[in-house]
Amino acid sequence: MNFARCLCFLESNVYLKSFGLHVAFKTEEQFYNCYGKTLSEMGCNDLRPVVDEIKAELERRRRIPLDSIERADYIKTNYKPLHQDIFELQENFLHPKFLKMLDYFKHGFIDKAATLYKIHGVEVFSFPIFTVEFCAKFIAEINHFNQTSMPKGRPNSMNNYGVLLDELGFNERLLTPLRTKYLEPLSQFFFPQENIKNFDSHKAFTVDYEENKDTDLDFHFDNAETTVNICLLADCEGGELFFGAPNDCDKGFGYIHEQGRGVIHRGSALHCVLPLVTGRRVNLVMWMRSSSLRNLKCPMCGKIPDLEPVERGWGEGFTIKG
Repeated sequence: MNFARCLCFLESNVYLKSFGLHVAFKTEEQFYNCYGKTLSEMGCNDLRPVVDEIKAELERRRRIPLDSIERADYIKTNYKPLHQDIFELQENFLHPKFLKMLDYFKHGFIDKAATLYKIHGVEVFSFPIFTVEFCAKFIAEINHFNQTSMPKGRPNSMNNYGVLLDELGFNERLLTPLRTKYLEPLSQFFFPQENIKNFDSHKAFTVDYEENKDTDLDFHFDNAETTVNICLLADCEGGELFFGAPNDCDKGFGYIHEQGRGVIHRGSALHCVLPLVTGRRVNLVMWMRSSSLRNLKCPMCGKIPDLEPVERGWGEGFTIKG
């Protein structure tokens, strides 16, 4: 089996930040017919710069597999970590309450486990995951990396600031063990109806919100079966997560980040980030993926996926026979 990506990634869900709009782009004629009137009503008098922006984004997406390999190989050879020890998972990185909660779940003590997590809304749960000490080291490592001349890719199509953690070398010994040993069992307890036998891949990255940089994020859903979002730094005012729909905010609810605490939710849950007013917030986001589910229906286009194999890595979490 080879990992793959759905070809909808190369023509759909293109985010136009200036207009808060996701669009599809197959041809210029199709785009003008579908979105010309809407964009005009939103104050866009010239579609040419918008089309150029979309084409640049789609070209970036086409090049992701190759560019990611090149960056990862260069970083592996040339980057000198600040804290080498955090690249391999150790149990003392994890909050004692997190370990206790998982142990309660494993032994069937559901009532005891329930005292260690919070329910924030329908299928949105939070609990401590990392210690404050580990968060501080991780942030120091990210800051150190950002200050180097190492090549850096965008974490996703909506965030401009953040780090792709697989390229930095965190997957093999830190994040994959964290997913398989700790986060997968929790996801199966919180979302048993999904009937996910296993998550066989993930995408992990940091998001970085700060004044004069990324300060908010429009409504979206994640390219994941389950999302785990862990706060590493919350020295800020504002910047809360909000779950709900843009046209019915009264039924939504907010989530305020706390350092070391993670929130888990379905990838399909619609959410946004409210404006950060002052300070900085950094989170580690893991999109956990199950090829057994997404091979049947792409979570982004909602169709049977049209797959393209990737040369190395997990692609977008789909699998295809080699």
